[in-house]
Amino acid sequence: MREIGVGIIGTGFMGKAHAFAYRAVAGIFPLKLQPVLEMVADNNAEAGARAHAQLGFRRVTADWKQLVADPKVGIVSITTPNVVHKEMSLAAIAAGKHVHCEKPIAPNADDAKE
Repeated sequence: MREIGVGIIGTGFMGKAHAFAYRAVAGIFPLKLQPVLEMVADNNAEAGARAHAQLGFRRVTADWKQLVADPKVGIVSITTPNVVHKEMSLAAIAAGKHVHCEKPIAPNADDAKE
């Protein structure tokens, strides 16, 4: 089965929940692509290193922009504080990635439309 790399930005509760879900999904649904935890990003290097080791990511970075630009990442899962969802989502879309963003996608309706 072909793989699709998942990059998760944020290592808090929702980052962990997304990582567990991506690891489990192939056992629940028939898929054409196998999600793999390619990279995790957290601006707290210690938290990123912990998630890398505990959750089974292949790589870790402290720079979310590096994750978004990485050619091995096909899905960007955004689990950061709400205030940065818009910027990260738009950057991932511009990079041609699939985006999985925790709610809300933006702080207001006009930003969400953009």
